Amino acid sequence: MNRDQNEATTVTLDKEVSIDLAPYFRVLWAAKWKIVLFSLLVGALVLAYMYTLPNIYRATATIKPESSDTNKAGAGIGALASLGLPVGIPSGSENLEVLLKSDDLAIRVFRKYDYWPILLQTSYDSGTKSRKAGWLDRLIGGGGKAKPLGDWDAVREVRSRMKAATDRKTGVINISFESNSAEGSATILRSYLDEAKSRLQEEALNRANKNKEFIQGQITRTVDPLIRDRLFTMYGAEVEREMMAKNREQFGFTVIDSPKVPDRKAGPTRARSALVAAILAFFVGCGYFVFRVNNFPNRTIKD
Repeated sequence: MNRDQNEATTVTLDKEVSIDLAPYFRVLWAAKWKIVLFSLLVGALVLAYMYTLPNIYRATATIKPESSDTNKAGAGIGALASLGLPVGIPSGSENLEVLLKSDDLAIRVFRKYDYWPILLQTSYDSGTKSRKAGWLDRLIGGGGKAKPLGDWDAVREVRSRMKAATDRKTGVINISFESNSAEGSATILRSYLDEAKSRLQEEALNRANKNKEFIQGQITRTVDPLIRDRLFTMYGAEVEREMMAKNREQFGFTVIDSPKVPDRKAGPTRARSALVAAILAFFVGCGYFVFRVNNFPNRTIKD
């Protein structure tokens, strides 16, 4: 009796697992033109919308950080570190990448240069130095006076447009900046590199001057000839670092590939977006008619 029950259960499971796909294929075949037309319509609408978006141009540059040579710095580096003074040149790949992505550098660039007309173009109001209110702002109720663009606006724009990544194998840093202007993207990226070098130079000179003042104070208070000799060695190392920092062209990093005006747009990918939208619409249309078969099995599809 148990064997008969097991056989009956197996037959029942086989009947439950088996799915007849023929009705679905018949429905999809009957609705094939509706599905194709729907997908083509969606693709055409997406393509038309993509043509309303402006072209995006990406300028790129490659830089190589100048690594500090501890052998050239002399024996004073270890002594400076033991005294709690900052040593070395902040030009490593990691430090330089962090600097390029920093908000302070973005604020420094936009305070020095007026790049808002390049980034905002027709959306920029030169009279009030603010962003023009769009239709969405008017709809929400932004009827107040436009606020002048500030530091946080610059930070948000740079975060969305600038990329910096370090190649761990070679140690070089690849930088890119995107805008709606080919010349503008290259110009802004050049300014970024110039300001990054200036900030590194300023920090190194400030560090060297502070270290020299501290060492001079220690020399005047020290009578031991061995310690004084070591302090003079440390002072000489700081003078050497100060001279290296004043050599702007060779300080901080070397530009391997300078920013060039791009001759091709980086986006938007209009044809690809329209094709993806059409394919997704095709599957959505298939799913819609399959859903109708499952929920309304008595309905028929008329071409």
